Amino acid sequence: MTSPLHAGLDAHFAALERFLREQVDAFEPEVRPMVTEVLAHPGKRLRPLLAFSAGAGGEPTLSLVRGAAIVELVHLATLVHDDVLDGADTRHGADTPNRTHGAHAAVLFGDALFAHALMLAAEHTTPELCRIVARASREVCSGEVCQTFSRGNDRLSLDDYYRHIRLKTAELFEGACRVGALLAGRPPEHITACATFGRHLGIAYQIYDDLVDLLQDDAKAGKTLGTDAASGKLTLPMLLERERSGPAVLAALRRGEDPRTCVSAETWRESFRLLDAEIAAAEAALTPIAGSPSPFFLLRLTAFLREAAARLAPRA
Repeated sequence: MTSPLHAGLDAHFAALERFLREQVDAFEPEVRPMVTEVLAHPGKRLRPLLAFSAGAGGEPTLSLVRGAAIVELVHLATLVHDDVLDGADTRHGADTPNRTHGAHAAVLFGDALFAHALMLAAEHTTPELCRIVARASREVCSGEVCQTFSRGNDRLSLDDYYRHIRLKTAELFEGACRVGALLAGRPPEHITACATFGRHLGIAYQIYDDLVDLLQDDAKAGKTLGTDAASGKLTLPMLLERERSGPAVLAALRRGEDPRTCVSAETWRESFRLLDAEIAAAEAALTPIAGSPSPFFLLRLTAFLREAAARLAPRA
């Protein structure tokens, strides 16, 4: 796997990929092809990257690699379920299990991935890893439930939106950072700083992902887009524009009208400003551990997200 974000952590990611491939045989023969399929299209492996970055400063131990694999398996399980909920056919440029095997099998497969991740966590020598992973898994699933119940609720508040994305995305980012720092033997202040970074980065990343759904096309994104408005999900630009111009914009977006024309320039600017505020908060969280190896790797993620957001922002 080659990515500028992984530079300096090549041994970690090589060990991770070997470990993940070894997990395939733990599943029943009928399930193994599905595991192989989801592992074949890895994306950026952001959550393992957070774990490795939070624990940076040495060789990849089996404990750290196992921890990174656990958070990735939880993430993959959530993606499988997300694609069923959204009716998505493609992700990372490939067919989703929802499309290939059907919703029923995909839901059960996602459950199997969750269970395997928790089994691996339970094998650790202390219960702390299992607590972190179980909590993150619970919160991610709870966030999806909250978001599902809120579909079509045109009165959803901005506070509720932030609560939902904290649960469904930021909790696992935070958990990945906690896992990495914990398994690398870092002190409590280091674990807290990295966890806070992960929480704010996760919120920023979900805001960015919601903006991608409205502003980018499927081919460029490598996944099915336009599902948020169509499914009744309200995201940051929709909420801000509803407050600015009224609820009619929500109906327009659900009809498939171009977001670039029915959402005002002021709303786009405010959306990207709020995204940048979360990125800045993530960066500030690392101040207490300046000088350790972790900020070098973690700050590459905020730089990457800023650059990606700048390319996405509509031009006035």
